[in-house]
Amino acid sequence: MPSISQTAAEKILTSIRIPPRPGIVTELMEERRKDSPDLMKIARMVAKDVVLSAAMLKTVNSPFFGLRQKVDSIERAVLILGFDNAVNILTGLSLRSSLGNKGVNLDHFWDTAVNTATIAVMIAKRVPGISHTVAYTVGLFHDCGMPLMMERFKDYDSVMRLAEMDSSSVITDIEDVRYNSNHAIVGYLLSKNWNLSETVSLAILNHHNLDMLSSNESLPDEVCGLIAVTQIAEALSDSLRMREYATWRANGAMLLNYLGMSEAELNDIIDIIMQEHC
Repeated sequence: MPSISQTAAEKILTSIRIPPRPGIVTELMEERRKDSPDLMKIARMVAKDVVLSAAMLKTVNSPFFGLRQKVDSIERAVLILGFDNAVNILTGLSLRSSLGNKGVNLDHFWDTAVNTATIAVMIAKRVPGISHTVAYTVGLFHDCGMPLMMERFKDYDSVMRLAEMDSSSVITDIEDVRYNSNHAIVGYLLSKNWNLSETVSLAILNHHNLDMLSSNESLPDEVCGLIAVTQIAEALSDSLRMREYATWRANGAMLLNYLGMSEAELNDIIDIIMQEHC
């Protein structure tokens, strides 16, 4: 499943709402492309939005960042985190705001998305050829089609429960049967609408298609690597909630082997995660 046709995309877009990219994300991406990004410009952008400022400070002060002292200003947060981390967090907060589903509690979904993205950075830093910044984006966006499916289909919760109970089935297969589409395709369309890179978009589209890691189909090595990183990161994120990720049970050894990671390296990452959540 390297890509989808224009006809299929148009059909999905007629029934599922794909939110436009927020203005602040456009500004962040433009600043990122500059040779010398201005950290304080980022801080000024955020400071104009009280809700976004509060959300960023809450995120920065969460256990995952392990800061010794509480951060109480956007300027300090940006300076401590650095440009890439600040942009990643702000993009995630903007995504959460854009996909807000009224009447549905998505806290667990977003906690998992942020945790997966953060863990993906830890993994990517140990794997040559994979940008940890891109890994964060894929980790954050890989399931972004789910809230949009939830918004469109009132019985979508039952599909998620079915996928959790039936470890032999891939959720995208269940979605395809019931809705003639799936959250990976919807997430891919959102990523294209937000002008994310083709690498990110393809990783989102194929993140449940692990056969791509051992097939002769034409996906770039970086995309395959990002898929493997995201799957491992999601498994570790689920373990924080005392859940076992079915994909990991079936494919964990293969995913580690694909990235050239050892069990010892994985355990190092697990130790760091557990220390930060103590």
